[in-house]
Amino acid sequence: MNELYIIIKKELTELLRDKKTLINSFILPILLLPVLMFGVIKVTQMVRKNNEEKSIKIGLVNAPDAFMKLVKNDTLNQVTTYEESIDFKTLIDDETIQTAIVFPAQFTTQMDSMESSAVQIYRNGSKDNVNGRVSKIMDVYSDALEKKRMTQLALSPEKLTPFKENYVEIGEQKELIGKSIGGWIPYIFILTMWGGCMLAGIDLVTGEKERKTIETTLSLPISKFKVLFGKAIVASILGFVPALLNLVGLIVGLKFIDGIPDQIKMALSEMLSFQSITLILLLLIPFSIFLSGVIIMLVAGATSFKEAQSKVSPIIMFLILPLVLAAMPGIEFTWATVFIPVLNIGLGVKEIAAGTIDMTLYTVMLISLLAFAVGAIYLSYKKFSDESAILK
Repeated sequence: MNELYIIIKKELTELLRDKKTLINSFILPILLLPVLMFGVIKVTQMVRKNNEEKSIKIGLVNAPDAFMKLVKNDTLNQVTTYEESIDFKTLIDDETIQTAIVFPAQFTTQMDSMESSAVQIYRNGSKDNVNGRVSKIMDVYSDALEKKRMTQLALSPEKLTPFKENYVEIGEQKELIGKSIGGWIPYIFILTMWGGCMLAGIDLVTGEKERKTIETTLSLPISKFKVLFGKAIVASILGFVPALLNLVGLIVGLKFIDGIPDQIKMALSEMLSFQSITLILLLLIPFSIFLSGVIIMLVAGATSFKEAQSKVSPIIMFLILPLVLAAMPGIEFTWATVFIPVLNIGLGVKEIAAGTIDMTLYTVMLISLLAFAVGAIYLSYKKFSDESAILK
């Protein structure tokens, strides 16, 4: 045990001498989420304010007086009237107008006769601000016509509404928010962990080759397994700590950044309770060891940092794809998914965030992650023991 401690201390000391490692592993992770949260909130507020203050150019054909008045009530609407329907696609493409609303020539007569009609709206589906504001105008005008007809027919709104739907939400706010955004939380943790484990793993193996110190390490009166295991533990620490600091940054951001609705902030605070954090961290510990073992196994035969990086970089796809699946609706945390690495963490964290985690499934998942970690360490040891690969 003392020999293993010596290896861990040696490798940590070498890594932490590098200022880049300190910045990437300790400073950036704790600042990443607060900065991202602050940036997203400010950009969202800025975009919303900009859209609300932006003029939109509307083309109208055969617009009734009441509709024309409604459109012109908003001084930000720039109205151009046309006598007939023309090539509005070209006008919208060259931004002469941004949307066109074409009423039938007999629209007023049809409305007075209480007939139904159709209004053509030319638009670019990618212009959300323009389309949203035009939709609101059409809804207001439609509601006004409906009220006018009900008055003429002496009908009350209740007579035209057979029934109302009253939804009784039995799910807690924490569960609703946890299910919706909980699947995205592992993205931050796992990708940060991947970056830390990758850089540390490459430096501890390939870096030693380039520095010509790997022979000295292997000549120590310590078994190769302890040398390998010590390197794997250090690499996992350099992956786990940034993920932990990400979590700290998220908690700090929720407490001190303005602009987050109180209801969401309260629900997120409940999601990040001591119990939830503990359950998440227990999953990340064996997973960080698993990642470290896989990375060391892959880079053991590499002779340069560039070669090592090219060997491990493609694995990022095996992390991203399961995380994407975990965030998709319909993919549940069940016996069918509990043994699939990464996917089980994504689904498990979502259940933990929602407060609906099945502890039996959680325990099985944790055991499976430990088994994968042991398997990765074993395979990396087999590769590390191959002197023809390590010393080449």
